[in-house]
Amino acid sequence: MNEEHSSEPQKEIKRIDAHYISHEIQHLLHFDKGFPFTFKEVLIRPGKAVREYLRENREKYVKPIVFLVFAAVLYTFIIHLLHIDVLIFNIKGFEETKQWENNINTEAINSWIDSHLAYSALIIGFFMALWTKIFFYKKGYNLFEIFVLLSYIFGVFFISLLFFLLLTKLTGLLMITQIGVFLLQIYFVCAIGQFFGEKVFLNYVKSLICLFLGVVTYKYTLILLAYLIHLFK
Repeated sequence: MNEEHSSEPQKEIKRIDAHYISHEIQHLLHFDKGFPFTFKEVLIRPGKAVREYLRENREKYVKPIVFLVFAAVLYTFIIHLLHIDVLIFNIKGFEETKQWENNINTEAINSWIDSHLAYSALIIGFFMALWTKIFFYKKGYNLFEIFVLLSYIFGVFFISLLFFLLLTKLTGLLMITQIGVFLLQIYFVCAIGQFFGEKVFLNYVKSLICLFLGVVTYKYTLILLAYLIHLFK
């Protein structure tokens, strides 16, 4: 019995060259549907933009994880290039670590965090997503959809913080960064609240609680991890 073999023509895959790389960069930086567009939309109308991405049109926006990683890499590259010393997401100077400084090893944890800001943002985003899911469980969004929201917010956070740090570097006024961090905290609360319904004041109150609990959970998890590293070292 003879077997018939059907051979479908294989699509030719073009080699990666300078034109391919140039096209990919242009696609990422396209002002109508690339990184600048995504940043603008998520900055100005975060809740509506992310709802649009989830429910209506995903073609215009950079994917959430790509957006976050690109923003974090850009942030890290520039602050290292300009020798800007700033600490975010780690537990250096965290009050609770001073009480147990002989029993925990924060150096290894903080070193990893400072070198992997995108991963650190994903971790803190995971904790925030858990609390957000709990407080907004009636809204019907799953954990992954909330994580998409937080990935976009953290991407905006990195680029906006970079802007304030550059202004501080140029002017020498530390107050600019301090004001910027305060404004970004307000942005976090407003972005989450707007996503779940911009006209409901209670959503913003719950957003503030989720932000606080997410940060606290993240910090104490790092302290526990530092303690375990010290214990089994």
